[in-house]
Amino acid sequence: MMLYIFTVILFIGIAGIFSNYYTHLTYEIFLGLLAPVLVGFVTVFFMEKHSNEEVIYFNSMLMRGFALKFIFYGLFILIIFTVYSFNPIPFMCSFTSSFIGLHIMETIVLKKIQGR
Repeated sequence: MMLYIFTVILFIGIAGIFSNYYTHLTYEIFLGLLAPVLVGFVTVFFMEKHSNEEVIYFNSMLMRGFALKFIFYGLFILIIFTVYSFNPIPFMCSFTSSFIGLHIMETIVLKKIQGR
């Protein structure tokens, strides 16, 4: 969990640097960071909570989590683009970079959990 927290701090710091230079895009940058961070925390929490179970139950938990993430991300982007009027390019850049980076960290945390 600490590795994931450090990665989130790194992404918030990078977003802070970019929002300092592009002050009119601050909301878009941090809104793009919001969903991957929250979903990642929930995923890592459940991975650590269920890490002591048998492999078959652990894998079924990961599959349910994947399905819920798939639905959540779709709804999040749909709601953001229909409700909130903003510049979509900085949002998508922030969302995509944080999505990829934090999912890589989730994979590393999963590998560490499975190595125990």
